Amino acid sequence: FRARARASIRFPPVTERGRHAGTMPVMLERLTSIDISVLHGIQNALQSPVLDTVMPFVTSLGNLAFIWFVIAALLLSKKEYRFYGAVVITAIAAACLIGEIGIKNIVERPRPFLVDPTLATQLIELPHTFSFPSGHTGSSFAAATALCFLPMAHPWFKAIPLLGAASIAFSRLYLCVHYPSDVLGGIIVGVISGLIGMLVVKYLV
Repeated sequence: FRARARASIRFPPVTERGRHAGTMPVMLERLTSIDISVLHGIQNALQSPVLDTVMPFVTSLGNLAFIWFVIAALLLSKKEYRFYGAVVITAIAAACLIGEIGIKNIVERPRPFLVDPTLATQLIELPHTFSFPSGHTGSSFAAATALCFLPMAHPWFKAIPLLGAASIAFSRLYLCVHYPSDVLGGIIVGVISGLIGMLVVKYLV
């Protein structure tokens, strides 16, 4: 059972919401309208008690890039993999600087549930930060891209971190805390950050 915008839900203060939908630039307003339609489509097609249980757990793995820092720590614990552990951490830091500190505070896009309260969920705590780009997606794809540089026995193993990142990204859509375009933006930021992480560590080592 998915609880929707009720009186008990506490929305972020107006000062933290960014520009209201009514004052959005025309192009962003049109994009937001399409994004919201996609989110409703996801809910209508996929919402279920099972996913209501699974998706909050999946999204929690991306909280503060938790799962990726765990993987980085494991790599750092092995001398032969320390370089790649450093790449993962640097990539996540780059994604945070570019996406969370930079772009989010420039674009100031309000979250979907602030534009359409029917998208509000009680499955997780509602975020108070701006929406574009998705931070969970950015850090996840930054780490996954960095992990693709890791030597693996079989090339297809590289798909595992990418699938993990994609799962976390999808969880943000299922929970309606990000627009599809936020997630796309997060993927772009993440891939670029992963490449930056490799270049920076390679230069410093």
